[in-house]
Amino acid sequence: GCRGKKPLLAPNPLPCSGACGRARTSEKGAIGGGRVVCPSTNQVVGSMAAPRVTAHRGAMRVGALLVIISTLLPCSRAGQGDAIARSDFNWGAEEWEVFGPGKLSVYERGGMLYGSDNGRTVWYFAAPEKYLGDRSLSHGGRLKFRLGHSEYMSNGKDMIKDWDVILESKEWRIRVGIKNLIPPWVGATNNDLAIDEKTWTVMKGQGHGHPPTAVQFIRLLSSLSAVYIRGGFYDGHEETWIDSVVMEEGDHHAETLMRKVEKHHHEPLRKKREQEKQKLVDEEREMLIAAGELQAEPDPDAPP
Repeated sequence: GCRGKKPLLAPNPLPCSGACGRARTSEKGAIGGGRVVCPSTNQVVGSMAAPRVTAHRGAMRVGALLVIISTLLPCSRAGQGDAIARSDFNWGAEEWEVFGPGKLSVYERGGMLYGSDNGRTVWYFAAPEKYLGDRSLSHGGRLKFRLGHSEYMSNGKDMIKDWDVILESKEWRIRVGIKNLIPPWVGATNNDLAIDEKTWTVMKGQGHGHPPTAVQFIRLLSSLSAVYIRGGFYDGHEETWIDSVVMEEGDHHAETLMRKVEKHHHEPLRKKREQEKQKLVDEEREMLIAAGELQAEPDPDAPP
């Protein structure tokens, strides 16, 4: 029999009373180990180790621990400071445009975006699509940019007072802005604005002249249609440049914020659009009646 013999791959042999002369492995464990069994008596005579499985099990335990830790850590700061949109102008104008009177345009030179005018003109650098739309995650974040003049002429007059940065939502019919951001007679400035309701003033919409409410500001950011940064400041000729524009994600509780957005983001122009749709239906009906393709319904208020 196999009594006293050491079966293959069995580091811990046990006495076997069978007369099989050999041993076999069976009963593979859940993690890759197994038992060495005498085929005659089904008596366990050894065991098979699985050292690689032990390492794998350790990795699984570490992975599970990391999952638990990440679950327990607060996620409200996840993404804070991450760039939602960025413009460095190293490869051109990046679809920025000019907002303002006249036929003004922007142009890239030396990795900066330029615009110029020849008179008392207030105009703005207008941000492209990547800054617009649903930017509610920027609530509590920052809007940063560098702004300066390569040349300017004031013609002996003070700098024009106007809004320096503007955010607008056409859907919600609200526009907010910041004044007195850019100091006069300074060649260049680094600007770092908080994207929150305490920093901005309502230019157009409910609460004109006052800071917007939290709901107003979240609505605006959830349907942002324009970001304007001022480029026209002086009475005479000027050439203004902008660089290193970035919109950063805020330090917010994402789930709470999204609940607010979902709660308040209904369609503000729904009734007006329904009326316009009904008007088109009525006009089409009148055209069909005039063409004889549709019979007019009798007027119930008409005399018999």
